[in-house]
Amino acid sequence: MDQAIWATLRRNPFFGALPEELARQVVGGRGPTPFAKGQVLFLRGDRADGFQIVIDGWVKLVRQTPDGNDAVIALISAGESLAEAPVLLGGVHNVSAEAVSDGRVQRIDASRIIEAVKGDEKLAYAMLASASMRLRTLVDQVEDLKALDNTQRVARFLAGLVKRGERSARIELPYEKNLVAGRLGMTPESFSRALAKLRKLGVTVDRQIVTVDNVERLRGEI
Repeated sequence: MDQAIWATLRRNPFFGALPEELARQVVGGRGPTPFAKGQVLFLRGDRADGFQIVIDGWVKLVRQTPDGNDAVIALISAGESLAEAPVLLGGVHNVSAEAVSDGRVQRIDASRIIEAVKGDEKLAYAMLASASMRLRTLVDQVEDLKALDNTQRVARFLAGLVKRGERSARIELPYEKNLVAGRLGMTPESFSRALAKLRKLGVTVDRQIVTVDNVERLRGEI
């Protein structure tokens, strides 16, 4: 397997906690599977017969609301995984997964995971760590929804995209603005208004490009 792909897999809590030999045994000889923007990786209610780690690109996890709209639960990027909990529980997916860009995923068959767990308890702990990491991310998102107003949530999101040590930044949004809005729990209109309020802090937007004149000042808004 290509070393760059392997390095991405090892960034995941599931694989990072495993000895390399065991991690390679679980992956097997299969390489990453490409996906195209808009492709559905699985639907809510599908049997969870394995989980996937994103190698590159972005995938959204969504759940349909009673009025027929999609609520964005999470946006998954390189090194992050999909569907650990349903695989552990031997159940079905409770959300749907759809690609929001071109990319690749590494699929891990449930049968290989279950067989490996029987022989090494470290694997079970690793899967629990990965699922716990996802839960912690979701809890952080809920806390943001309750504790921060729209402008603060957008400021935190943008600050999280700034490279470490940068005093000013030019950021390309990783996915469409309507998805960013959904990820932050607001409508596209509310997201646009929040961006407009950040202009006083030196934040300007040109389509998918966001320029931040003073990163420290932006972080002070959070």
